[in-house]
Amino acid sequence: MLFWLLIAAFTVAAMLAVLLPLSSRRNAGEALPKTGATTDMDVYRSQLDELADDEAQARIGPVEAKAARAEIARRLFAAEQSGKGAHAAHAAAGNARLRRRLAAGIGLLAVPAFTLSIYFVIGAPDLPGQPLVARIAAASEGQRIDELVAKVESHLARSPEDGRGWEILAPVYLRLGRPAQAATAWRNAIRILGSSAALQADLGEALVAVQDGFVTADARKAFQMAIDEDPTIAKARFFLALARDQDGDAAGAAEAWRALLADTPPDAPYRASIELALGDDGSPAGDPALSQPGPSARDIANARSMSPEQRQAMIDGMVSQLAEKLQSEPDDAQGWLRLVRAYAVLGRSQEAKQAATTAMKSVSASTDRERIASLAAELGIALEKENRP
Repeated sequence: MLFWLLIAAFTVAAMLAVLLPLSSRRNAGEALPKTGATTDMDVYRSQLDELADDEAQARIGPVEAKAARAEIARRLFAAEQSGKGAHAAHAAAGNARLRRRLAAGIGLLAVPAFTLSIYFVIGAPDLPGQPLVARIAAASEGQRIDELVAKVESHLARSPEDGRGWEILAPVYLRLGRPAQAATAWRNAIRILGSSAALQADLGEALVAVQDGFVTADARKAFQMAIDEDPTIAKARFFLALARDQDGDAAGAAEAWRALLADTPPDAPYRASIELALGDDGSPAGDPALSQPGPSARDIANARSMSPEQRQAMIDGMVSQLAEKLQSEPDDAQGWLRLVRAYAVLGRSQEAKQAATTAMKSVSASTDRERIASLAAELGIALEKENRP
């Protein structure tokens, strides 16, 4: 309400500043004409009366009286004409004043009405006010990220109890490679806003990033609190499986990742991370028993704190590394299985088909060819007849 009152006050003030001069009685170049026409006419009429009186009392002769009457009549006529001009000027000036006042009134009412009608058509009068942090969170991509971070940090220095501000700033810190600050920001958000599965999982992820991919006791505690609040939260399940793998429980980690994969929608953005964390034999990708190059469990953990572009570049690099290795070791069936699946997960269907075709020609064991053909069928890859087992 206060906002609208201020808008109204400023609008009226701005309009009056422009319109008051227009409604003034006297404007430059429009001074009302000054005339003594009415007074002169009264004088001439009085003179005619006096002339008639003088003629009646023989104080003036008939000839002189006639000449004097003609002169006074001429002057009276001139004064009457002058008076008509003055009245016309007064009338014109009055009409001009009327037009100015009418324009001022229309302007005072029409301009605000027009602008408000436009605002109500294209604006959002019912939209609630946004605090500074929310406006920064929705800022255009053209703004530099460090400038936005500085603004949020400045805001939080003045309002340290703004939990939403800390929640917005935390993932930005993580993306900028500042996981320790991200963890602090998420702790502040949890302290102010209260614990939630999402916030605890985010805190745990930051703590893992601080330790270069190792799931510490504090991180496990955060993930477990997330699971306690929401048993389906994928991020916490992923990292708790990673913790089991780091403890040497490869079978338990694989079981947890497979269960998570079964619950993951096909179009989920994190599905590729789970696929790459698992080998095709169900073992974690980082298991020392698997000699193929590719993302280890720690690599997958580190990739989660990268930007989408950085993560994609890392995954593409590892897949390329695996493809190069298979050129020198073409009989590596397990490597081909991983390469075909990686291409499929990345949406590179033509390369997946080419890898499967090359694998069928490269591996020597019939059982390995059957595994490759089975994977190709599972992924919807149509192999040529000569390349089937």
